[in-house]
Amino acid sequence: MGKYLLFTLLTLNIYISQAQCNGRYESEIFQNTTVATVTYSSVTNLDADIYTANGDVETNRPLIILAHGGAFISGTKTNPLMVTLAETLAKRGYVVASISYRIMSLADITQPAQYIDGVVKGMSDGRAAIRYFYKSVQDGNPYGIDTTQIYFCGNSAGGVIGLHAGFLDDSDSPTGDFLTALNANGGIEGNAGNAGYSSDLAGVISLAGGIADVNFITSTDTDKLLISAHGDGDEIVPFNCGQPLNNAQLPQLCGGGALETHSATLNYAKHFHQTYTGDGHCPWNSNTTDESTVTTFVLENLYNNLPCSQSIGLAESSDHIDVNIYPNPVHSEIHISVDQPINSVDIYSTTGQHLFTTTEHKINVEHLNAGMYLLKIQFPHSVYTTSIVKQ
Repeated sequence: MGKYLLFTLLTLNIYISQAQCNGRYESEIFQNTTVATVTYSSVTNLDADIYTANGDVETNRPLIILAHGGAFISGTKTNPLMVTLAETLAKRGYVVASISYRIMSLADITQPAQYIDGVVKGMSDGRAAIRYFYKSVQDGNPYGIDTTQIYFCGNSAGGVIGLHAGFLDDSDSPTGDFLTALNANGGIEGNAGNAGYSSDLAGVISLAGGIADVNFITSTDTDKLLISAHGDGDEIVPFNCGQPLNNAQLPQLCGGGALETHSATLNYAKHFHQTYTGDGHCPWNSNTTDESTVTTFVLENLYNNLPCSQSIGLAESSDHIDVNIYPNPVHSEIHISVDQPINSVDIYSTTGQHLFTTTEHKINVEHLNAGMYLLKIQFPHSVYTTSIVKQ
């Protein structure tokens, strides 16, 4: 039996948007995921693990690109935080790509110019990964993604990659060893492959990441989502602006605290920041409570930014009707238990296509493909909408 719920029904002005979430992305609606490894850069022979939910047939999904931490000298695309985030997001209906990128030797930290060059190579790889997915859409869109909803989420060094991918552009003026390294590695776009395709992002999620200059973020960038989280005692990537890795020879990075201060000057309404007071670098890497809070923070703000999250237009009514819809997920027959007569029940696809209408309380859905559908029930004076998952 399904969960018995009391709904306040909403009337008037209901419309079905082609981008409608229909329960997707807000909670884990799928149970299992599949991981496929692909080479996203033949130039540098780099791979990405692509996570999708089993049974998800949507073809217009947001993409989250994940980049691991490790100070550009360690880390893998399969570290625990990346896997947890990837599986959590995929079970909500996102497509997720956890990428590898070039890393350096520990000895490179002692050579500032060499280390900066290695960081820029990682940035180049991040841009190549973004372009790979734009290219994939032109090649038939095998991953079923929406290129207007591509986000880059990075932890520590991955956050450095993401912030520069999202906000460093040709209007900026990097200097010193950073400029030298950019010029040596193909410029801002880099030379790691998939040239000629876009690297635009809808947003960046920086977990203890930093940017070389907060002024790379301007008022023209405030249409992008920016989510940041940072411990204010971080000595690896400074919470404000300072030298990373406690190395006075390295150029500054500006972390979450500096991002928050700068965003206030821009009235950046789409920047959401969470400070971990008294914590050092990436507390969520070792503390399960912090991992849970940062994951929730990211998921909620990411979902609220999706254009589909507010795509059902409704005017409120004071009517209350007890509705019980079960089972959900469903294999063959959905049951509607309600104490009022039903005028009609309409089934829509997640793209807004009307599939069929019935007046039955028991609806056979065996003929539907596995995936998510919208159920709209018309009562004499009210309308109720919900989503169902066909297995």
